[in-house]
Amino acid sequence: MKLDRAIQQHLEKLPLSLQSEVLDYILYLEQKTKKQSASDSERRKHLAIALQKVAAMNPYAEIDPTAWLQEQRTDRALPGRD
Repeated sequence: MKLDRAIQQHLEKLPLSLQSEVLDYILYLEQKTKKQSASDSERRKHLAIALQKVAAMNPYAEIDPTAWLQEQRTDRALPGRD
């Protein structure tokens, strides 16, 4: 049985006052979904702006990638294994 048909069958069994509550809840969910979509797009815009600012700062300009890689690959004593 399809979901929409199952919902409709259950809804028809409810008294009219409860059917109106179901409608109110559906409208609430639709409104909530629209707000989330709007807030998601706003977050994406803010994130894009922040990433552009970080890229403009170029925080890794002073780091030599070869030297950094060699430093990361140096052998170190393992903790607890003296």
